[in-house]
Amino acid sequence: MQPGSLIPDRQLTFSPELAATIGLEEAVLLQEIGGLLKDRTGWTAVNLQQLQAQLPFWSTTQIGELIKKLTELGILASAHHPDPQMLMLAIASPERTDRSANTPDRPHHAVTTPWIPDRALIDLLILNHGMTDAFIDEARQSFIPDANREIETQFRQHVLSQWRTRQTQQNTFEISPAAPFGKDWVPSQDALEILTQAGIDAAFANAVRAEFVLYWSERGGAPKEINSRFVEHVRRRWLRHTSQMQHSTEPTRIPRNWQPDPAVYDTLRLAGIDEASARALLPEFIMYWLDSNEVHTSWNSKFLQHVKRQCRADNEGDQHGGEQGRGNAGTSYRSKDRSLSDDLTDTSWAS
Repeated sequence: MQPGSLIPDRQLTFSPELAATIGLEEAVLLQEIGGLLKDRTGWTAVNLQQLQAQLPFWSTTQIGELIKKLTELGILASAHHPDPQMLMLAIASPERTDRSANTPDRPHHAVTTPWIPDRALIDLLILNHGMTDAFIDEARQSFIPDANREIETQFRQHVLSQWRTRQTQQNTFEISPAAPFGKDWVPSQDALEILTQAGIDAAFANAVRAEFVLYWSERGGAPKEINSRFVEHVRRRWLRHTSQMQHSTEPTRIPRNWQPDPAVYDTLRLAGIDEASARALLPEFIMYWLDSNEVHTSWNSKFLQHVKRQCRADNEGDQHGGEQGRGNAGTSYRSKDRSLSDDLTDTSWAS
């Protein structure tokens, strides 16, 4: 229509009798589509966007609904096109109504309204292949079923083909290179949190990191499960460290305020020696070893030997000296017949 004029350049025509039979809108659209069908006996690809440009008072959605009505009335036959903006249209015939019509380049395609797959099939595709609802719906728009084959099988194959193509284009299966491994390597935050939850000091874990890196560098590189290996390594070293802290194997001199482990008194109690008798011998024991200035790995064992030897000597003195001189006899036995050095270095009690 020219500017300033209400006289249209192009007019739409339709059959009043047809409009009275199928409806005004359907008659107008059918008249317009009729002019687009190049072959009245075959299929024609119709661009919905171009059709909407010729009928600007309708949207493409409204045009699709009207085409669906014309298909249901048996006037038109429609089929999907790989391009979602296109639609295959033809004049309906008994052969096409019976789903035996052929479309250009696609033989034996069923002529139906848009097919919707069953929800169970969609869920199966999502579960087995990690697809999304949006992708399946997008693939459905380009799906053209074949009347001679089971439609759900066709659709599943069609969607899988589209999915593999999408993954290939996005390099989904490309394996990313491993992170560089060297002296600057640090464990992941997850690995450090696991060690912290196990009560292992973070400073200790960092202290053994260099040793761990050197170990795997000499073997040609880090394994895939490098963080798990690091957690195992730190746990082993931590166990060894705490064990050495509790049971030192380093020879030391006896401290002036040294006290035996409570387990020593328990062991002596099993031998019939009470704790009070053992504690009475402790000052003499400490004084002797302070003067000797010797070093040993276990002062508990030394004290255990000393107490058992002294108590055995007391018992022997009691047996020879009688009730009245029992105490003096035991003391005389220790001071005259044996020195403290002899007592502490004697191991005959263990035989």
